[in-house]
Amino acid sequence: MTIAPGIRILIIGPNAFLHKNLTAMLAKIGCTSVEHTDDGPSGWELIKRINPGIVIAQWEMPEMNGLALLRVIRSDTYYADTPVVLWTNEITRSDVIKAGEAGVNAILVEPLSVDILENKLRLIMEFDMSPSAKKARAILEKGDAYMRAGVFDRALQEYENVLTILESAEVYYNIGYIKTARGEYDEALAAFRKATQINQLFAKAYQAMAEVYIKMGNNEMAEKYLNMAGEIFLERDMHDQAESIFNEIISLNPNTTNVYNSLGIIYRRQNRHADAVKVYQKAVKIDPEDENIHFNMGRAYLEMGQNHLARECFIRALRINPEFETAAAMMKAIDALGRTP
Repeated sequence: MTIAPGIRILIIGPNAFLHKNLTAMLAKIGCTSVEHTDDGPSGWELIKRINPGIVIAQWEMPEMNGLALLRVIRSDTYYADTPVVLWTNEITRSDVIKAGEAGVNAILVEPLSVDILENKLRLIMEFDMSPSAKKARAILEKGDAYMRAGVFDRALQEYENVLTILESAEVYYNIGYIKTARGEYDEALAAFRKATQINQLFAKAYQAMAEVYIKMGNNEMAEKYLNMAGEIFLERDMHDQAESIFNEIISLNPNTTNVYNSLGIIYRRQNRHADAVKVYQKAVKIDPEDENIHFNMGRAYLEMGQNHLARECFIRALRINPEFETAAAMMKAIDALGRTP
């Protein structure tokens, strides 16, 4: 499940990189209706014209900074409830207090990941855009405070109270976390499953389910859910998280070829071509008849400039599957380069 794909998001700020990077991350979580403008005054005019569902504004802007814009929005009766997120490279405790007092919904601090962005926006969608939102949010914050303090019984009470108002993937995840800490594994799994039913791309919940299955001694189910988490991280270009997940799968089952393939994709994206070749070589030893592994190894060699080794890999892929048109095209391209004077 993506975050309300029809919601209109307005990004305000002079930083072109912010616009490009944030728009790309929003697209990954299903938010494709995005508007941009460069400063606070034009942003306020655009808010009144298009009435966006969420405003994301840079804190540092000339003439009217993000905090000043937030105060303008909150002072207007019609737009006062518009969710506002402030984005900054660095922030002090004093700034956080000022923003909280002004009514900010969330603060984004560089460096930012897709996962963090999604969680922030999802909480806004769940707790700031319905009539009962303020009550649910206050209860949630109490539950979070109890959980951080280790007072799990009180935290669970507050989370159950939230769920009487609305369903929240994050709340079910927190319940699962507490149940896991208390060794109540069946109830933990039930909570994590509810979280993934609400948000089917909740990678942390799949990962948490896998950890519970490991504690229960069920490595097969653990591998299944680790795979799901890893593929979501990979799809979102969260390579460090994906690599960690895939290496954990290998520690559980060293003979899982698709995991080596996924690691190879990560390493190629990171220009770690020699590492990619190593994991493909391991995969080939497990399954020498998988044409896709040979093809991907060929891609890695090609990116390293080792065309003769790449060609050998494409030939092996074609021997296994003579109808592998992409491998044939790659081989022809290499041959054509070899004939170029």
